[in-house]
Amino acid sequence: MLNGSSGTARRREVSDLYATILEVVKRYHGAARITRVSYGAGMPVDRLRNFVDRLLTLGLLRAEEVDGRPVYDLTPRGQEFLDTYWKMRGYIEVLEPSPDPDERRSRRR
Repeated sequence: MLNGSSGTARRREVSDLYATILEVVKRYHGAARITRVSYGAGMPVDRLRNFVDRLLTLGLLRAEEVDGRPVYDLTPRGQEFLDTYWKMRGYIEVLEPSPDPDERRSRRR
């Protein structure tokens, strides 16, 4: 999802992982279970739990019990994080060097 638009994979930064998790949770409108978030974010559940716990602590996510299991939803602060994240990603992409012209031509073929 956030691996770069040029088709080349890059290692996801921690901020990218947080944004990915928040985007996946947002997609489920308050009904995001940990396994759905895991699949959507492309992370194993055990690793994801640490990120979700951090997002809960920061007030970017909230949890609610439904049928005895937690479901997650985005908080207004979480939405603010996403808005700021996407704005900053736009600025960063403008500042990144353009690909080599020969590389661009080979991708068009």
